[in-house]
Amino acid sequence: MHEFDFLGELVLIGALAVAIILVFQKLKIPSVIGLIFTGILIGPSGIGAVYDQKLIATLAELGVILLLFTIGLEFSLDDFKKLKNIVLVGGVVQILFTGLSISALSYWFMFAIGRSITFSAAVFLGFTFSVSSTAICLKILSDRDELALPYGRIALGILIFQDIAIVPLLIGINLLNPQATLSFALLAQKIGVIVLFAAGIFISFRLLMPKMVRLIASLHAREVLVIGALVICFGAAYLTSLAGLSLALGSFVAGMIIASTDESHQISVTIDPFREAFSSIFFISVGLLLDVKMVNLPLFISIALVVLLVKGLIVAAVSLSLGNSPRVSMMAGMALAQIGEFSFVLAETGLKNNLINHEVFQAMLAISVVTMIVTPAMIAIAPKFADQMVPALGFIPLVSKDSSALPVRPPDSTIICAGEIHAAIIGFGINGQNVAAVLHATNISYSVLEIDRVMVKTMRKKGEPIFYGDCTDKKALLRAGIDHARAVVLGISDATAIGKSIAVIRQINKKAFIIARARTLDDVAALYKAGADVVVTEKFETSIQIFSLLLNHFTVEPELILEQQEIIRRECEKIFTTAPVPDK
Repeated sequence: MHEFDFLGELVLIGALAVAIILVFQKLKIPSVIGLIFTGILIGPSGIGAVYDQKLIATLAELGVILLLFTIGLEFSLDDFKKLKNIVLVGGVVQILFTGLSISALSYWFMFAIGRSITFSAAVFLGFTFSVSSTAICLKILSDRDELALPYGRIALGILIFQDIAIVPLLIGINLLNPQATLSFALLAQKIGVIVLFAAGIFISFRLLMPKMVRLIASLHAREVLVIGALVICFGAAYLTSLAGLSLALGSFVAGMIIASTDESHQISVTIDPFREAFSSIFFISVGLLLDVKMVNLPLFISIALVVLLVKGLIVAAVSLSLGNSPRVSMMAGMALAQIGEFSFVLAETGLKNNLINHEVFQAMLAISVVTMIVTPAMIAIAPKFADQMVPALGFIPLVSKDSSALPVRPPDSTIICAGEIHAAIIGFGINGQNVAAVLHATNISYSVLEIDRVMVKTMRKKGEPIFYGDCTDKKALLRAGIDHARAVVLGISDATAIGKSIAVIRQINKKAFIIARARTLDDVAALYKAGADVVVTEKFETSIQIFSLLLNHFTVEPELILEQQEIIRRECEKIFTTAPVPDK
């Protein structure tokens, strides 16, 4: 029975993880940190109770594959097209600038402490640290329901490119080897084969995968659905690995293609339990990797802080160059500042190619793990930190805040003049556009404030009275006429930005009737406290629509239906909010 000795280790890991997460939840610390701490506690840096790290690493890899597959299921090809500038431009610039910056800092640091380092080794360190953690970043953003927010989209776009860039980075590391004999012609041939093979696989995914999903779902057998979903997920990962690409990238693409089918929800529900189990093992494996002496830990933490600062600033600068606001850019920088799990693969390749020794290899792992551990906290504080820092950095000409640089509205569009009665819409997504359509149909003037430059440019050409700017910026709000608006509708989904925006609106227009959107009941009390007149909670409005249709089907009088709608809206705020709603 010795071949099953690993079961004891898995039981120990699971039991300890549950206990630690229970304690961490009491302390309001994210469960991801609890899982990493579990790995540190039972790993080489702790009691050393786990010896079969190869098995743990394999299970962890499965967790990353499942995690990226389920995220892909929530992200269609149309969504990906909207991110093409971030992926192709932002991703390239971020990798190059981060790699070169950290390479220069590595060379200078080793020179400063009197230790020699080759140019090849410095370049290797720079580009190894340039990639971020797809698993940790997307897991936290998904749990916080922030992948759809502007900074979440930026993070996702850059992470997609980083996964694609792993192949050229691996080839580049092989070329840095002093004994490398790879010619330019052979290198071009190798890259060409990879590109053609990858293109063939992705085209096959696009043509065949939706048909496979429909066939599996049509059998109406749960066990077939479970097995079929796992086969699609791991099969896609395996095929892309044959092309030299990452396993996680293949599963993400597969999920993204399936997202356009009607069966995507069934697949997601089927995969979720497996994803949670295996991805938890991934975070534990991150802690298991840490094997350092306590005497070296202060140095590693210091280096990790420098890496976090450099990467965060570069990502923020890249985001700004793409036209995003300083607040969104700073949040994206904080989300992507860590060193990723693919850095472990690159580090192992560097060790095999004699670019680094085992001591440097362990130091790289330790620095990477430190940056991963602080990532949940950084993402959690990012909105408030950005709110405080952006005004302080207002003297830096990061982006143009002058709306006059944008195209002039066509003469037939509605012009909002000072003193005119109108409504202001913040955010021109689906909700904002629906509100605008109704206001236009009822001949009520309106203005719009939107943070997406492309959206602003497109909608201005269509005659919409839309302005570019951040809803938390007082100058942007004034440009959109918020100071003389009769009512303001906040159609965005970022709860922190909504709260701050309401506070600023109240400073410049105390009489405006403010309608705010909340994703969860937890946000309702804070938005009322900030100054909102009405908070519309998404889940409750859905339930109201359902029972209204039901009552209408039973021929209940419209007046009674309206009365019940008002009752449920009023009572749900009193019963379910975590804090009392202030009287209006």
